[in-house]
Amino acid sequence: MKKHSNQGVLGAVFIGLGCSLAAIGIAMVIPAAADWSLSFADRAMRRGREAVGSAADTLAEFAGSASQHFDTASKAAKAGTVKAASAVEHAARQVREFAS
Repeated sequence: MKKHSNQGVLGAVFIGLGCSLAAIGIAMVIPAAADWSLSFADRAMRRGREAVGSAADTLAEFAGSASQHFDTASKAAKAGTVKAASAVEHAARQVREFAS
């Protein structure tokens, strides 16, 4: 009977040791997992900021390009209008000369 009693105490010690090792393992894993998730979130935030910066640069480049195209189109329209106006004036002069 004494032998069975010692085995029960020894079993309880091993169970306590196993539980404490499991608790230590969990205590070591939780900070590592938290650090991993925080570093993952930090990397995601950095990528997001870079993407927003890149999008802003692309939009600014597009706006600059569009502005140049609009300036070119405006100059062409003004030149075309000037040519048309001078042609109308020339035609009006010829009509006046013909009528006189």
